[in-house]
Amino acid sequence: DLNKPFSIKSEKAHILDIDPDVVYMTNMYVTLYLKDKRTVNILSDRGRYNKVTHDCFFEENVVATDGETKIFAENLDLLANENFVKVYNNVRLNHPMGVLVADKIDYDLETKYFKVSMFNDETVKMKIIE
Repeated sequence: DLNKPFSIKSEKAHILDIDPDVVYMTNMYVTLYLKDKRTVNILSDRGRYNKVTHDCFFEENVVATDGETKIFAENLDLLANENFVKVYNNVRLNHPMGVLVADKIDYDLETKYFKVSMFNDETVKMKIIE
C-alpha cells in the first residue's frame, strides 16, 4: 500500500547496468509508518529494493519489529501491493503472548494476524501462554 510513508537506508548500495530498477544494499534498513501510528522497522545484512514496484527483499539476519512483536528470520519479502510481509527460513517470532518457531509466517501489518506454515506440509505445533 503505497499510501503508507516509508524510508529506506543502507550502509552501501549499488545498481547493476543489467537491472537498473533494482538497488542492491548492504545493511538494509526500512521504516514503515502505519495508519494506526505504529512504526515497523526491518533490517537485514543484505537486501534489494525495486524502485519501480517498491518491493523490498531482505536477506540474512533479518530483524523486524513493530514495538510489540519481534521477528527474526533469514528472509523477509515486503511487497508494496500487499498488506502483509512474507517471512521465511528459520523464523522465530517473539510476541507478548509467547514465542513461535516456523518455516514460514505471513504477517498482516494491518490486522496483526499471523498465518503460520511449514514448507513440507508438516503440522504446525505451537503453544500459546497467556
